[in-house]
Amino acid sequence: MTFTILGRDAETGSIGIGIATYSLAVGATCPFMLPDSSVLTSQAAANPNIGEEIIKLVRNDCKPVEAMEQAVRRDPHPEYRQIALLTSTGEISVHSGSQTRPFSGYSKGQDCIAVGNFLKNEQVLETMTDEFNGLHKGASLADRLVAALDAGKHAGGQTGSNNKQLAERSAYLMVHTPREQFPLDTRVDYSDDAIADLKKAIGAYQAMHQFYLARAANPVDLPPQDQWPGNLDPSSS
Repeated sequence: MTFTILGRDAETGSIGIGIATYSLAVGATCPFMLPDSSVLTSQAAANPNIGEEIIKLVRNDCKPVEAMEQAVRRDPHPEYRQIALLTSTGEISVHSGSQTRPFSGYSKGQDCIAVGNFLKNEQVLETMTDEFNGLHKGASLADRLVAALDAGKHAGGQTGSNNKQLAERSAYLMVHTPREQFPLDTRVDYSDDAIADLKKAIGAYQAMHQFYLARAANPVDLPPQDQWPGNLDPSSS
């Protein structure tokens, strides 16, 4: 009951992931990021150990795609997993097990891949990659990822056991940009409309991301947070 988009910006070197699902707190179990290397998801019958193993292998000088292949081979239940990986150089690897609930599969686009399960049909994922690629000019990677999630929802999204569309109850977005100390990392753990709430959270946070980066690097002479341009409280300006 999950649809995910992994994407990169070839010009900036940024990589990122957006996820929406009926499950709760998806950001706690599915997405993984190794800055300047790879972003990945482990979903369907999610097992965070798979993502952790892939990251560990890459840190030990294993190539990302090979690390994912090793993790799939070692997993006792690969037929129930969906795993997708995108590297900062554009390599893509995907595993969609035979026992993930239909519709289940993936769609590859330019610099992106959408993967999902328990969806209305294959058009959900194709719509996501089309939306991601269609917004390339002038849109940030975060905006393109969220737009892809929204497109997936409006293309039919997830279906439940009664074949009716399910609401997205949690959503997650993470984008890493080279030379930034930490990524844009935003999540909604429980909501009646998680993608809409994620968009609100990202819109508020993006205005403050540079402040938090500057504060971590050198807080000397930095103005108070409520005086930063575009701060979270418009009434304070």
